[in-house]
Amino acid sequence: MILSRHEDGLRMVHQTEHGRVAGVLAAAWGNSEVEPPRPGPSVVTAAARHDEGWRAWDARVLFDEVARRPLHFLDIEAEEHIRLYRQGVTRASAADVYSGVLVGMHWTGLYRSRWNAPGGAARVGRGDPGARAAQDRVVRDEQRRWADATELAWTRDETRAAFETRLWHNYELLQLWDLLSLYLSVTPSRPGRGKPVLWGPQLRDLDQAARPVLLPAVGGWPGGPRFTPTARVTSPGLVAIDPFPFGGPVDVEVEHVVIPDREWSRAAAVRQVRRTLATSTRWRLVAEDAEDLEDAKDAKDGAGRRGRERTRGPQR
Repeated sequence: MILSRHEDGLRMVHQTEHGRVAGVLAAAWGNSEVEPPRPGPSVVTAAARHDEGWRAWDARVLFDEVARRPLHFLDIEAEEHIRLYRQGVTRASAADVYSGVLVGMHWTGLYRSRWNAPGGAARVGRGDPGARAAQDRVVRDEQRRWADATELAWTRDETRAAFETRLWHNYELLQLWDLLSLYLSVTPSRPGRGKPVLWGPQLRDLDQAARPVLLPAVGGWPGGPRFTPTARVTSPGLVAIDPFPFGGPVDVEVEHVVIPDREWSRAAAVRQVRRTLATSTRWRLVAEDAEDLEDAKDAKDGAGRRGRERTRGPQR
């Protein structure tokens, strides 16, 4: 689960919920200056299911024996991280070959600093030095799998060079949607000030500051000029994105469970999570434009304060 500390307690978002939100962002992507993802259904599915492997693990409510609380997703054992992601890639590939390739690229990118530079490496999770070697083997094996999978996914609609360029473009979009969804999952719903900072490293900390962030740079289309969006909370429940890559304001809810922020036994933590009613934080994403922000604020005020939590049924 994705954990963050808030005034009301310890907030937990399931990875599959975070994935669902990424899928909403993917489906809304595109306007007159930014090309929608293609092939659309496969890319949106990959965004929505990029963390599918976490489903069974989150249902178990993993526990941090040192911190005496549910386990934050970045603190999982490295070997467990490999096992769960392998399951997720297998499931995504069985449903859609192209989606499976993108999910596999996302998985291995987590061990290669999101494929930002040659030689980039990042060990995910806790473990002994052998975990790095195990994750390196995963990267080599998965890249060999891509060779066959991309042959199946490539169609006569474009040359192989165009196909590969678009594939890596879609991978970079997936990284942006992933990180923006994580931002919406943990950031406080109050205005943030200050100079934008690169978003991502802060996720290791459960205490999140309300401040503007820089999202990953992406192209407006495959091989096109790159831009680096910023995200900032301008008022409760309202997030301004600049440049704005969506077709219009995007409304999204992030469902979570909140438990008291204290030390727990494993059994008590599992019981508390499973019996706690789920609530959701509502966000509206808008362009960083004074008129748009004022219109969005008026619409928000008319519909009721966004960021208000709505009660769901108990966790299963």
